[in-house]
Amino acid sequence: MLPIFLVLLCLLLLAAWFGSPRIVPWADHLTRLNPGAGENAEWMATPQVIEQVIWDYRQSQDWLNTSAINWGRFAERVDDYTCGAYLEHQRNILESLMHNREPRLSSVVAASHELAVRHFSSDGLRCLLIDRQTARTISTLEYWKRKLVHRQRLGNTTFVYQMQYDMRDKRWKIAQLLQELSPVSGNKVRVTVSAEALTAAGRDS
Repeated sequence: MLPIFLVLLCLLLLAAWFGSPRIVPWADHLTRLNPGAGENAEWMATPQVIEQVIWDYRQSQDWLNTSAINWGRFAERVDDYTCGAYLEHQRNILESLMHNREPRLSSVVAASHELAVRHFSSDGLRCLLIDRQTARTISTLEYWKRKLVHRQRLGNTTFVYQMQYDMRDKRWKIAQLLQELSPVSGNKVRVTVSAEALTAAGRDS
């Protein structure tokens, strides 16, 4: 009797899950890659959703970079492009800069980006974005005069971000920097990502 009860309960739960409306429309169109492969299994969205994640990420990074020389604009709109832990981190950086008694300096980073999107959460609201950056430079400027103080070349680096979809603003935002990896002896970094931070209730993610 007990096994039959458990089977019926599972069927009811599955029916409720499949019948419940999704928060975002693309959640119903996620594809399971490498099913049954443990940590190598992942949910993947459609190409259109992936393109939107990349578009919003580029916009966020461009805005953060250009706002480095306008702290008032940065403070006013940083939550339009970031959220969660990354938003808190950016606010802490700005507060530290504002209270620094040294001459005000701003930094602008330029790089070539190779972007990839992986590991969507099962509700479709979060994913990982891998940003392989090459030809990196950082320019230090006097804040008020916008005068170049120093420019330096940086090494190639790979960043792994968690992106989160904001239902109110209808855009993907940078939620957290999960990893920062540098190549060893000129070799290209092999990024190993995990979906542990992306688990969502409802189905195996």
